[in-house]
Amino acid sequence: MQARLTELNENEILLYLGYRGQEYPAELKEQIARCEKEVLAVSSPRLIWRRLSVDDANFSALDLEGKDIRELLEGCREAVLMAVTLGQGIDRLLARNSVSNMADAVIMDACASTAIENVADNFEMDLRRELEAENLYVTDRFSPGYGDLPLSTQRKLCAVLDAGRKIGLSLSPSMLMIPGKSVTAVLGISEKPKPLRKRGCESCSLFRSCMYRKEGKSCHEK
Repeated sequence: MQARLTELNENEILLYLGYRGQEYPAELKEQIARCEKEVLAVSSPRLIWRRLSVDDANFSALDLEGKDIRELLEGCREAVLMAVTLGQGIDRLLARNSVSNMADAVIMDACASTAIENVADNFEMDLRRELEAENLYVTDRFSPGYGDLPLSTQRKLCAVLDAGRKIGLSLSPSMLMIPGKSVTAVLGISEKPKPLRKRGCESCSLFRSCMYRKEGKSCHEK
């Protein structure tokens, strides 16, 4: 599988910018479109992943801690480790604009955050389709620092994936990923479907105009 960056969800960009369904000026829409174009122009999405038995020594080396990850992998005989990044071009773009145009930098950061989630979501979608042929199911992805899975797991995960050499992803002493717009995660593979987390209203194309949201409800309650 290759890293895929597809059309960005404008609602997710707005969510990162702090908008929750309210109206916003036309000038902002134009600014978002311009910043998104610049972000996509410098993005170089890369992906590395490994499919491992949960009994494999490499997987055991992760020493995954916490109740949340145990619940995620319950009943799974295999797991997938993944890492994706947009590349150093994004970091340089954000750094440059944080000095010359902070308003653009904020919007570009939101676009870039949406973009890296897009790449991760596309990988997850492609993985699900690939495993369907084997009558297998995939859990949600779970990243170090989520729930009670320690952020320190990040270093072990990157080491098992050889992420530095394979996609140029490294970690600072404080576990920040370099490039900054990167995602690592663990997913379980099971023989039976497992409940997935619900996606938020922000992923809906009717996010801003939804009558139910304006009433403080969701369409699931209609």
